Amino acid sequence: MRRKTYRHIAIFALFFLGACGMVPLTPTGPSETIRALVVKGASSLEVKTSQGGPPIIITASKDPFSVSINGSIKTLPLYFTPEGEFIYIDGRPYRGRLTVIAFKDALGAVNELPIEDYAAGIINNEISSKWHVEAVKAQAVISRTYALYHKKKRPIAAYHVEGTVMGQVYNGAASEDPAARKAVMETYGEALYYNGAPALAVYHSNAGGMTDAAKDVWKSDYPYLISVASAYDELYPRFYWEYSLPAGEFKELLNKAGLNVSEPESVFPKSVTPAGRIKTLSIKDVDYKTITMTGEDLRKILGYGNLRSTIFGGITAGDLKKDSGMFVFKGKGSGHGVGMSQWGAKGMAEKGSSYKKILKHYYPGTELVKIP
Repeated sequence: MRRKTYRHIAIFALFFLGACGMVPLTPTGPSETIRALVVKGASSLEVKTSQGGPPIIITASKDPFSVSINGSIKTLPLYFTPEGEFIYIDGRPYRGRLTVIAFKDALGAVNELPIEDYAAGIINNEISSKWHVEAVKAQAVISRTYALYHKKKRPIAAYHVEGTVMGQVYNGAASEDPAARKAVMETYGEALYYNGAPALAVYHSNAGGMTDAAKDVWKSDYPYLISVASAYDELYPRFYWEYSLPAGEFKELLNKAGLNVSEPESVFPKSVTPAGRIKTLSIKDVDYKTITMTGEDLRKILGYGNLRSTIFGGITAGDLKKDSGMFVFKGKGSGHGVGMSQWGAKGMAEKGSSYKKILKHYYPGTELVKIP
């Protein structure tokens, strides 16, 4: 009877907390923590150790390892712990501890927190917790796995991952909601491993119908990052996209990137991946000078939000040429195209696939395990 009573109490507590808008994470299990760089290159920071606490104003100085705190000179790094549930950085709540470090002659802020709380803060920045629960659970697993992979690579570094698109977009507890935390709880401690170590679980928004092998996009080979079909990518509202760019602006962006060219005349592919992404391309200017770069290099120069993928016009229709002073890039998909397509995962979940099946499809050869 007592065992049954305790079980009923536990179920009631879970229901009560869920009704209040917060599903608790399991209190026991993996004790992994992650250090995420959440601020970089700031001239000043405001820190509060509780919501109503006094602000601590930290200002960078000419000495990269010294700062002013409310007028007093201190030496970096500085460590802060919350007095309540959260610590606040420039008004934004974070779980766990905070370290202020020197970052490129300015200030950086590193948030160290349990990996489960970190994963819960990722989800609504990378997808939507309102998506089918199996797609959200898949995202929880790969967010956790990605962080573990980089922690293993940088175990003693000041931070393991960046909280931007250069890592995973993480900006604290403000992005959490009950659905995100529920997905994390239901996959608690699960990660993808390959040969006994965390896999590089990269992902992207939309594969354009097929992913590519890492070796074809980045030249680094991972046996589980291979080309697979991504059948439901066309469910993405912006599956097809178009980006127009004046030739003069194109020239300015190329020169800003350190390339000395005149106004471009044409862009033409030199090599493509099996899924149709441009690996390398050449740009010819009005003075007949030709420069060569990778497709991803061009995305970086023109902006990842503009040139959404390297599947764009010129692959099957010949050279992409200037027309009336404009270049019009027409493409499909979004992102680098390696690993899990988030919109593909969404479609698989809506068609009945479990998160385990989704992960098996996009990362063949990996094993889903509990964090040791």
